[in-house]
Amino acid sequence: MGKTKGKTENKDLTPNEKVNLQADMRRFGYLLPTNDDELEEFNKIFGKTQVIFPEHLKRPSFLQGQSGSESVKSIKTEKVVSLKSNDSPKPTKTKNDYFKRLVLAAEIANRLHGEPTFGHVKFVKVYLLCDKICEMNLNSSYGRYAAGPLDPIQMRAFDAQFKRKRWFTVTRTHYGAYKYTPDEKVGEYQVWYERYFKNQLEDIEKVIELFRKKSSDFCEIVATIFFLWMDFNSNHKLVNNASLIKDFYEWDERKKRFTEKEILQAIDWMNEHGIVPTLNK
Repeated sequence: MGKTKGKTENKDLTPNEKVNLQADMRRFGYLLPTNDDELEEFNKIFGKTQVIFPEHLKRPSFLQGQSGSESVKSIKTEKVVSLKSNDSPKPTKTKNDYFKRLVLAAEIANRLHGEPTFGHVKFVKVYLLCDKICEMNLNSSYGRYAAGPLDPIQMRAFDAQFKRKRWFTVTRTHYGAYKYTPDEKVGEYQVWYERYFKNQLEDIEKVIELFRKKSSDFCEIVATIFFLWMDFNSNHKLVNNASLIKDFYEWDERKKRFTEKEILQAIDWMNEHGIVPTLNK
């Protein structure tokens, strides 16, 4: 019986095999981008050593576990993915800092989702304080709202992206609060988190743990005082208990539900734990 040489069986991977292969690649540091934004982030993180992936690994249908018959928006495969060199480049500001903000938000949600006090108010305030205290320069746009400083567009975007990426399910309870539950792909953000914030991991953890058991009201008081304090520093205004309390009550009518004693206790706590803005240089 004659043998056929040079021929191999062309067998597609099963859906489970694809999922397992992707999981293995993530464990070994290969997070394959599935769109232009993620490709830009991948290149920014991994440096300049060029590695060309096989064509079938570049297809979104492979990356997302979909059959070839489904229509998927293709990434630009002519771009070359790069791996990190020994000398890590210094991070640079780009318009794509949004993904970095999303990754930080995912870490906060993942660490605090089990706390009964964790909802939108506490989420926003802990995120702001991580951003400012750890001096991340994440370019969030905080405005003055009744519940304190807030970037509402960003918060809605976080919720939408959490659900789209299947990192968290976001549900609204019968009394209007928001609940975050880790979804099946929540582990995807963690590799990015350790790379983006490798020099700030301890500081971020400190902030998260300080507020873990605190109420939403306490987080609101602290974040509002912190925001006022930053404004005083920026405008070279006198910062003391009296000036902070005065402007706290002028922030919004609903701030009057807090007593002066509660505000003073929050200021003392902030000083004790170093939750204060740095002076402008």
